Amino acid sequence: MFTDSSRIVRTFEVPVGARFSADAVRRGIRKLFALGLFEDAWVQKVERGPVVDLVIHVVERPRIAKLEFTGNRKRETSELEKKLFLKVGEPYAPGPVQNQVDTLLTYYRDEGFARAAITAELDTTAGERRVGVRFVVNEGEKVRIRRIELRGVSAFEPKKLKKQLKTKAKGFFGGGEVADERFTEDIEKLEAYYQNRGYRDAQVTGHELLTQSDPRKLTLVFTLQEGPRYRIGDVSWAGNAVLTTETLQKFWTPKIGEVYDRSRIDKARGDAYAEYAERGYLYLGIEPKETVGESLVVDVAYAIGEGQPSNVRMIHITGNRNTREKVIRREIDIHEGDRFKRSALVRSQGDVFRLGLFEDVQIDFQPADSTDVDITLTVKEKSVGTASAGAGYTEEGGVTGFLELGHNNVLGNGQSVALHLERGARRSDYSLSFTEPWFRDTPTLLGFSLFNTERQRDLFDEKRRGGSVRVGRPLPWPDYSRGSVGYRLEDVTIRQTGDVITPQDSIALVGVPVGEALRTSSLESSFLRNSTDNPFYPTRGTKLAINTELAGGPFGGSVSFHKHRIEGRWYAPSLMKGVTTMLRGRIGLLGEYGDQVHSSAPPYERFRLGGGTTPDPVRGYDDYMIVPSKFIQDVIVAYDTTRSGPDSGLVTPRTQKVRYPGGRFMSVYTIEQQFPIVHPLHGVLFFDAGNTWDLWDEIRPLDLKMGAGLGFRLEIPLLGNIGFDYGYGFNRDDGPKAVGHFLIGQTSF
Repeated sequence: MFTDSSRIVRTFEVPVGARFSADAVRRGIRKLFALGLFEDAWVQKVERGPVVDLVIHVVERPRIAKLEFTGNRKRETSELEKKLFLKVGEPYAPGPVQNQVDTLLTYYRDEGFARAAITAELDTTAGERRVGVRFVVNEGEKVRIRRIELRGVSAFEPKKLKKQLKTKAKGFFGGGEVADERFTEDIEKLEAYYQNRGYRDAQVTGHELLTQSDPRKLTLVFTLQEGPRYRIGDVSWAGNAVLTTETLQKFWTPKIGEVYDRSRIDKARGDAYAEYAERGYLYLGIEPKETVGESLVVDVAYAIGEGQPSNVRMIHITGNRNTREKVIRREIDIHEGDRFKRSALVRSQGDVFRLGLFEDVQIDFQPADSTDVDITLTVKEKSVGTASAGAGYTEEGGVTGFLELGHNNVLGNGQSVALHLERGARRSDYSLSFTEPWFRDTPTLLGFSLFNTERQRDLFDEKRRGGSVRVGRPLPWPDYSRGSVGYRLEDVTIRQTGDVITPQDSIALVGVPVGEALRTSSLESSFLRNSTDNPFYPTRGTKLAINTELAGGPFGGSVSFHKHRIEGRWYAPSLMKGVTTMLRGRIGLLGEYGDQVHSSAPPYERFRLGGGTTPDPVRGYDDYMIVPSKFIQDVIVAYDTTRSGPDSGLVTPRTQKVRYPGGRFMSVYTIEQQFPIVHPLHGVLFFDAGNTWDLWDEIRPLDLKMGAGLGFRLEIPLLGNIGFDYGYGFNRDDGPKAVGHFLIGQTSF
């Protein structure tokens, strides 16, 4: 006996000393059968005066001793064994064995063996109470659907109807698979196509697979009965008290002679359900009744049973292992005790998603007491921390070594902190930043940053040291918007990189004293409206950012200027399924105050376009390559060939192209087609166009430097976003026409 007697007694659940009950005995026997271990079970009643002994008798099912295949020639036994869910040592039962046969048949049919047959045979020679299960396989010929025929069709071109089918005839790129579940779906698609175009009574009366001259080639035949074409008459609503008839009629007021459309009937019904849900009415019925009149005109009458409104009883949050519940709950736009509101539920889902802490956010509701509902918000967290060290490459900085530590959900509070240390031959970057999005549990954002960067630009090094603080709040209007104000203090120093030019030439090129620190003290304000549906890979929505910086004047410092940037993005589904279209426009303005007579905005604040990781990228061009043409000059410099030794100081002249300082005005436009490849890898096709201008009367909006290419995006835990773009610059004036751009770290695409 394989089953322990104590397990049988525990399962039987009739305790010793209990009053005898025939119903309890019957329930115990049912529980024993539910184990699936016994072929038979019964209880013997033995009376001993006032006491009754119960003797449980069971007949165990035989155990599976072996599983084997015979008859399979075109599929290896090892492949079939991977499809087994039966295990040696399990009790034998006809039901699970038949389920196993069905699973194996599905595998064969998915592989193209539509006529495969499998039977299960028992081998009782394996020993006492043991059996072997042998699957006898008759594979048959591998078949494919070579043709699809539609019979009884006259209203539409067969080519149009075949495009609706999920089943496709075998062609150069595959197809032809025989799958019964697809045929059912195809029947529904064909009937829906007809019924949505006036043919209310259309139906598929049958389908069959016919053999061609070659038995491996099949013809799939659908037989249709089209029926007459109908038109819509009157549409009426009855039983509505919460919503006015005028409101309901907005969902569908058919035109005179409008063709019958089943999907339109369903859509109006769905719109009415959504409007009622917006007002808290969930338990209602809306049933359309169709009446066929003369001349094949169909009147539609919607009968409404409104019921009672629903309130929210409880809101449950699940799946947040690391994130504190209050971080999620404060983004929810509906609360316990509120009247249920559909738009608030949808808005809450989007707001939680836009935190950037979760891979997925799902909201559902279940009935509670009376007509109330409980809401369950389920999140799937993702890794939001970065802890990486190594080497990277960018066009701007070349090869660099870096150490990066960061987290966007510190201690589960939704706070973000980032430490970045980077050092290379042409670039060093040290920065620390911290952001608290909800200061003292109010929607007040506080943040600060410290930075010390040094970059080689053309013939000069640019060093920046400083810090900033900012405070922000959501705005009551427009929706999805936030405003912030900050203060920045930094020192900027320009130094020569070692090439020999005179101090006067240095000032002429750079526009500021070389080697002296210039202090920028500025007030920064920003406006952001973001209604996109995903923080990293949006598929719909808009994003508008406006940034203004006022430096000097009452804020002190060595320089005075005002600088403005406006950027807008629009995401929408493309004409191609699964592809997202992104349109982006960006403009910039740098200017001086009206009373600025003897000084101008520092040249290092001007706009220089190009590259893939710069503040204003135009892919297909080198970093900071696009500047007003009048600032592109060939400079003759003396290059020191002997940095040490007895002959140090000997120099040889050379010519170097310098693109400096940049323009006071700029504009950049982008069109992208973004699409998933294999999660989490995404691809992008892009077209960029942009330019810079120095003076207002020099602006030529259509004189743009254009580039196009393709790229890849990948979100990796602990590294953030990485990517690579390869662009072709159509208007490059020197160097290669195509260039690659690496994107490493927490880069926003």
